Amino acid sequence: MRRTALQDYTLGGKNIKEGDKVSMWYLSGNHDETVFDNADQLIIDRPNAHVAFGFGVHRCMGNRLAGMQLRILWEEIMQRFSYVEVVDDIKRLPNNFIRGIKDVPVRLHPLH
Repeated sequence: MRRTALQDYTLGGKNIKEGDKVSMWYLSGNHDETVFDNADQLIIDRPNAHVAFGFGVHRCMGNRLAGMQLRILWEEIMQRFSYVEVVDDIKRLPNNFIRGIKDVPVRLHPLH
């Protein structure tokens, strides 16, 4: 995802000159500490301001379906359990393109 700057530009205090090669770093997409509190933490109920599904004309058509699937999943989980406790560190996939999650160890606490 490399692009060539068509004109001089300053971005985040860094000067980009016309002709410079600029790369998009996907791993940074949802981890901007100026946008998100605790940007590097997995927060399930974080407000939907992330860029994973794109926006505008480049918005993912599956965005609404994915949101509906997650809502139903959590509704069903919460009907069966009082809460879900993360019991160990989240393990990430070794990948330079996305910041995927490999494992989230949890303990499910049944309803009383």
